[in-house]
Amino acid sequence: MITQTPNPEGRGGHSLFAYNDKLYSYGGWNSETQYNNIVVFDLNTNEWSDPDIYNDVSRWNHSAIMVEAIPTWKYFIFGGESTNFNEGQDRTFGAYVNSACYLDIGTMQWSDIKPENAEAPTPREYAGISYDTSNSRLIVFGGWNNGWLNDMYALAVNKIVGPSYAITEIDPPLGQLTGGVPVTIKGCGFKDQSIKIYFTVGKQATDVPTKNTLDVAGVYVSETEITAMTPNFENFGPKECTV
Repeated sequence: MITQTPNPEGRGGHSLFAYNDKLYSYGGWNSETQYNNIVVFDLNTNEWSDPDIYNDVSRWNHSAIMVEAIPTWKYFIFGGESTNFNEGQDRTFGAYVNSACYLDIGTMQWSDIKPENAEAPTPREYAGISYDTSNSRLIVFGGWNNGWLNDMYALAVNKIVGPSYAITEIDPPLGQLTGGVPVTIKGCGFKDQSIKIYFTVGKQATDVPTKNTLDVAGVYVSETEITAMTPNFENFGPKECTV
């Protein structure tokens, strides 16, 4: 359900991103309350809406960045201040936090990020944040925690962002055991460079060849299409494989 609203309540410390002709505002606080929802402004209709998109944490003065990912973009949040004021309680300051989460733009669902090691930045607000496309990691610099910080941290998010390409379809989906069948591979993010296509027996795709993998050269057609000839599967038999 989406509720149409004339204007959202005034707030500060929120973050803003644009996607598909809409502006999205997350978080923030004011003298009356703190926010963990997203409000949307449609640039085509000039209307606000308040969809049911809530984070588990209310926060403000956080760092945020939109990252292109496959199959859908991700909106990353780090740090900021957070607390839950009780009704009638004076609005002072919240607690600095160092947690991170992201919004999947396709599903509009929030997920926490759980680092794989114990090392993490100290809690902070106003940190600078950027995305390292070559290594699929977030870079966090500086910020404020009762004094300005000048340290830098990196958080690998490759498991969240995914590879720089995706395969969505192969035509035809069946081929002869001896190979040599022309196939068209469709997807997104393909690049005009040396292309190797792996056919791996089983349902687990891999970018690293194994003993159950055969590979062939691919021909770049466009960012969404590659062509190739299937390999010979006689050593494996008539089994299902993943491209």
